Amino acid sequence: MKVSIIAFTDNGMEIAYKLSNSLSEANDVDFTRCGKGALSTWTEEHFSNTDALIFIGAIGIALRAIAPYIKTKTKDPAVVVVDELGQFSIPILSGHIGGANELALKISEILNAIPVITTATDINNVFAVDTWAKSQGLRILNPECIKLVSSKLLKGESVHIKSDYAIHGNLPKNVYFNDLEDFNEDIYDGYDVIITHKILENESRNDTLLLVPQIITVGIGCRKEISFGAIESSILNILKSENYHILALKAIASIDKKANEKGILEFAKKYDLPFNTYSADELNSLEGDFTKSDFVKSVVEVDNVCERSAIMESNGKLIRRKDTCDGAGVTVALAINDPNISWEK
Repeated sequence: MKVSIIAFTDNGMEIAYKLSNSLSEANDVDFTRCGKGALSTWTEEHFSNTDALIFIGAIGIALRAIAPYIKTKTKDPAVVVVDELGQFSIPILSGHIGGANELALKISEILNAIPVITTATDINNVFAVDTWAKSQGLRILNPECIKLVSSKLLKGESVHIKSDYAIHGNLPKNVYFNDLEDFNEDIYDGYDVIITHKILENESRNDTLLLVPQIITVGIGCRKEISFGAIESSILNILKSENYHILALKAIASIDKKANEKGILEFAKKYDLPFNTYSADELNSLEGDFTKSDFVKSVVEVDNVCERSAIMESNGKLIRRKDTCDGAGVTVALAINDPNISWEK
């Protein structure tokens, strides 16, 4: 987690130094003292490329600084304000998904300060579905529906969750799991939350929260200097044909000879995915039934790049064998792991 701290006074800098020392054990932390007229520039530079911002000063200063850059609760960084005496730790943006509440609690432990948490689910000790989703690696497809789930739980009403995968542990209060026998996938009857990597019918409905686990690995092979457009269209077309969400992608993998392939690197960057490569010896070490190609083996010393690299990266199972993508110069295979989901955060 990348954390950036800004302070305005001598006392604030002492607090920034203390926080930096403690938080640096598990995070990438930087801190600075704000010069005259520099706050807007600092905020603009850090808001989009930092996981969390800590302002040591007045809430009003922080609010005015971040206001022009706030976009959406799924992308905005955590923002926490600490007064310059270190008495209070106050999350003001992205309390759940961004982790501001959790960070505020950590700061309060370091400074022996009072955490000021205002989110309703937290102060009422109610299951927070967005915090839970983040902790389980579930992507939120329609965050506007979070409030519907939270509202029901805050009123003491039941929430029904449908998942394509097992979820371990004890159910939270008023949460029911895979309990409706008459569930119809096309119309979402009865369920408030659905967890799946598949694209469902009528996803534009605004009364069901959709969560997507990142469990699909793309194995890829391609000709030299293939374009980004060919890479992107090939992968997206395969996902569409299988009815899989782009949000379900976890990683991309290939042979090490493709480590610097610009088209793949650009795709990985655009969709914020790790791209890992493996040597021919590593790929050949895998046992299993793969779609073999003598031509590919004559070029890269491996009989199949995409299937083997997908399995090597994911340690899962193939769900889509080698596809030549209509002669686009790209081969794609997909592998999947079952997610390890628990009701415990």
